[in-house]
Amino acid sequence: MSAAPDLYLSRRDAYADFLSATDEESSVCWRKADGQYADPGAATAAQDAAYAVTRDAYNRILVEPVGPHKEALALVEQIRLLGRASKDDQDWVSLKKAREVFVDAARVCLKETLEG
Repeated sequence: MSAAPDLYLSRRDAYADFLSATDEESSVCWRKADGQYADPGAATAAQDAAYAVTRDAYNRILVEPVGPHKEALALVEQIRLLGRASKDDQDWVSLKKAREVFVDAARVCLKETLEG
């Protein structure tokens, strides 16, 4: 019996968890820049919590020597820039592009996992 289906499901879940984490963290960055938190402490706490989830999800991708780890890092770097920018300076186009590149790379990796 091949381990490919189990490996596929494990990778798929890791990639999906990473995307969900990055989506949430980018939303926190938006809300912070938009002044939607009660105070700076609340914004920092939300950003720190979202960062921890993203970091954990990224680390699950990073430990495997194959797959879209470089693309994941590029997406994380875009979120970090977003989190430091003001509302007017947030670069959502670059973030969305980095997300698309990650998704495309993840799809290729998943396809190769099933074929391998």
